[in-house]
Amino acid sequence: MKHTLLLLGLNLISILPCRGQDTLRLTLEQAQERFVQKNFALIAQKFNVNIAEAGVEQAKLWYNPNLFVETNLYNGYTHKFLPYGKQEDLINPTGGVINLQLQQVLSLTGSRSKLVKLAQSNVALQQSAFQDVMRNARYTLSRTFGNLVNEQAKLRMLNEERTRLENLLEAFRAQLKLGVIAPYEVTRLELEQKNFERDLAGLNVRISQDESIMRVLLSESGTVYIVPTSSATTNTTPALIQLLDLAYANRPDLQAAQLQIQYNQNNLTYQRSLATPNLTIGADYQRVGSAFPHYVGVQALIDLPVRNKNQGNIQSAKVGIDQSKTTSDLAHLQVEQDVVAASQQYQQALIQQQRISQAYLQSIEEISKNATEDYAKRIIDLVSFIDKIRAYRDAQVNLIDLQNDLFQAQQLLNFVTNTKTF
Repeated sequence: MKHTLLLLGLNLISILPCRGQDTLRLTLEQAQERFVQKNFALIAQKFNVNIAEAGVEQAKLWYNPNLFVETNLYNGYTHKFLPYGKQEDLINPTGGVINLQLQQVLSLTGSRSKLVKLAQSNVALQQSAFQDVMRNARYTLSRTFGNLVNEQAKLRMLNEERTRLENLLEAFRAQLKLGVIAPYEVTRLELEQKNFERDLAGLNVRISQDESIMRVLLSESGTVYIVPTSSATTNTTPALIQLLDLAYANRPDLQAAQLQIQYNQNNLTYQRSLATPNLTIGADYQRVGSAFPHYVGVQALIDLPVRNKNQGNIQSAKVGIDQSKTTSDLAHLQVEQDVVAASQQYQQALIQQQRISQAYLQSIEEISKNATEDYAKRIIDLVSFIDKIRAYRDAQVNLIDLQNDLFQAQQLLNFVTNTKTF
């Protein structure tokens, strides 16, 4: 009896988090809320949006004026360095020469406003990229969440079956000592027990891996044991045409492909504006250093576009528009195929789920219990007993996998449409 209680205690420990770990129980909705608030990847990607917004502010700024100041270092008449002072003889000056120039660059084609539009297009691109990172990470979260629900359900089932088998094995060991049963029966049951332990070990490894992914996504420490709680979802599916409309309207990767066309068009406009050089205007003042003692002049400076008319960048921008249009068409086709494939996957998962009858579920529940009781009473032989408990285990695993298949198909539809369809 003490040995049986010890086994039950060990089984309980195997399905509970280790001592010292915090247990975090979450529904999918709660996990997604935590994910949005704390995920490091989203925070890092959000900085790109902030950087692009700063680029817009920078593009709005005018060119700074340029101030030029010059004086003579050495006076050849007085043989003095940095000769500052009053000029008494303007023909043979004894003081310093001063030259002041103030210049301002002006755009003749409004290139600054065009640069602002280009920067604003980049902000929209970065926002779409941020939304796409969120979409992919949210799907990873929901997929891993479903896998954890699946694996922990299998863990509970296998532990229950192992406990039942160990109790039977303990009773048979006692009977073996009395010489009531043959040794090979105990040996065969011990082999089946090892199979359970091997399956449990592999399952615990997969749970550990998915726990690690969940902790990274939720930015939790390595000591937190996450227990996902499944919630009921609707099985009503919108028509394929509705799913396509949702995807076309909400997929950020498709929006990014379309925004890239606009960005390249704005870039072409900006590059064409650079073909016309900027005009620099200014004024200058010179004391003693010119034909007049106090000279005041105006300036105008412009590059002559003889050879360089920004032809290369203009041609590159044109090619960029053609490239982005091709990419947008490909993205549109990819979205369509993603939705079609996800819809078909969901329909297949739903059909498999609907084929499970209540009578089938009831018969499965009775297999393992009846097999153990019948074998203990010697109504069935060892081979039939092992066959039945394996059939029960396979049936339970199949039911759990079917439920996860349906959940994963629903999350895939949410992912490809970027909406909360389920």
